[in-house]
Amino acid sequence: MYLKKLNIKKIPLSIFLLIILITTIVFGCQNSSEQVDKSYFDSAETIERLSSTTEVLTIWWDTGFIEEEKTFFKKIVNDWEKQQNKKVQLVFFDENQLVKQIEAAVAAGNPPDLTIDRTQLALLYAWEDKLVDVSSTIAPVADFISDSALENAQLFNQVEQKKSYYAVPLYQEAVYLHYWRDWLEELGYSPQDIPQDWDGFWEFWTQLQDRLRSEQQQEIFSLGFPSSPYSTETFLLFEYILEAYNVQVVDEAGQLVIEQQENRQGLVEALKWWSQLYQEGYIPPSALVWKNEDNNSSFYNRIMAITANPSLSIPAGRFQEKDLYLNKLATIEFPRKPDGQPMRYLIEVRQALIFKDSPNHQDAKSFLSYLIEPTVLDSYIEAADGRFFPVNTSGWNDPFWTNADDPHITEVKKIMTQSPTRPYSFSTNPGYVEALEENVWGEALYAIAVEGISPEKAAENAIAQFQEFFEHWQ
Repeated sequence: MYLKKLNIKKIPLSIFLLIILITTIVFGCQNSSEQVDKSYFDSAETIERLSSTTEVLTIWWDTGFIEEEKTFFKKIVNDWEKQQNKKVQLVFFDENQLVKQIEAAVAAGNPPDLTIDRTQLALLYAWEDKLVDVSSTIAPVADFISDSALENAQLFNQVEQKKSYYAVPLYQEAVYLHYWRDWLEELGYSPQDIPQDWDGFWEFWTQLQDRLRSEQQQEIFSLGFPSSPYSTETFLLFEYILEAYNVQVVDEAGQLVIEQQENRQGLVEALKWWSQLYQEGYIPPSALVWKNEDNNSSFYNRIMAITANPSLSIPAGRFQEKDLYLNKLATIEFPRKPDGQPMRYLIEVRQALIFKDSPNHQDAKSFLSYLIEPTVLDSYIEAADGRFFPVNTSGWNDPFWTNADDPHITEVKKIMTQSPTRPYSFSTNPGYVEALEENVWGEALYAIAVEGISPEKAAENAIAQFQEFFEHWQ
């Protein structure tokens, strides 16, 4: 349910043709990412064959953006097989297909033994009593896992009316800002020239647009903001804008409060702020139809000066290109909020799940116990060039994370260990997960940009959707 099918009829012809032109130019030279044959894996027969076996541990995993990440996970699986004299059937999906296949397999009653998730499915399936309690797996390492990661893994089971650990935290991520440092240097700026107040920070980038277009002899946009209802990155980044405007969607108990006047008005202001940047031409028109991977591709193609991205995949994807990685790309903190307070970072935790309807609970727990050994898990994260940050606090002082010569790792460690943080609010209530899956914020931004509705009306529609989703989970 994460990404909707593209509805071309919703886009006015003039805008659609422009988007097609831009995306054709931008993405035409890109290598396609690894894909799973959708028709093959969507069949009920194949889902059953891949998941329900009493002799082989079945693992469905995210293929990731870094080839080394996938290769190292295969090594972990092979090492565990030899150690335990067991067999594993390992199936990789890209991130969006993985969610879809899990949902289909759970609905069919034939889930894999073990998979990885970004909190959302964990919350829903724990609520419905479809996950195995993994408290015994977490217990030996709980003292070394960050408090926010443990909080994320402690989920409510509506059937048993209790909270417990129904997911094993593996690693965490936030939304980071990346920009082309070499462009700034060519224009005579240094990182120290970038203002740190909210308005000054974003004005700095918008004012660079004309100069960059003239200097680079191409159409460059200031801001690589995903603005599409087809990309979860739109939803994740907009949550940061709501945080900047101190908008509460839910209270500490996970109850909906977005309809309260102060929060409603803050939502309107956040929608106005974002949509004005789009309407004034600082965000690429193609951002209206981006999927998750398109933000990375557009940035690599250097059509925008600064972009926001969950995880560190943008610099990690160019780790081997040392000049580009070290000297041209830069990672920077968010500016202070409009009220002058430091930005609070929203943390998303990747977690492992074991399904009740799968046959190999003990083997799945055994594999997870091996995976979360600090030396194993830390090496896996480092193999992905630091795309994610460890939940294991003992790993924060490893040489990889204390390398002062790596500008991206240094910045991320400072953000994750020194900045104020909190979990994403969708980790508190299944109704919020539905809002994420329907990409309510993406729909609101799209409706303003394409359908011409007002921010006030878009906010009203979004609040109504939230109310409907939360009612469903009462």
